[in-house]
Amino acid sequence: MLIKKQNILLAEKYDISHKVLNELVNLESRHILFTIIKYPKSIQDISKEQKIPLSSVYKRIESLKKCSLIHEKIDFGKNGHITRYYQSKIKDIEISITKFEPKISFTKNNLVKND
Repeated sequence: MLIKKQNILLAEKYDISHKVLNELVNLESRHILFTIIKYPKSIQDISKEQKIPLSSVYKRIESLKKCSLIHEKIDFGKNGHITRYYQSKIKDIEISITKFEPKISFTKNNLVKND
């Protein structure tokens, strides 16, 4: 019985819906996602606006990128520095769980411009 339970937990580790669900459970991730729906923002802008430590924003952005929940845009500033801007690919999320299986439905963010 123990082996079967471990196999289920191991399978969940690699299941993308499980990863997305874990990301959405995180309060900082949700704040970041919903603050970048209308306009792309830099990590510094997100950190300042949401009062989340810069290191936490970097970590959450990487996790959100791995789950394909955000779009990254790279821009060159006047001083030659590269600035990265992030925008949520989703504008709404609906989560339901039936018989241990999560179902996640997204509403696409039509404001994202893929360059």
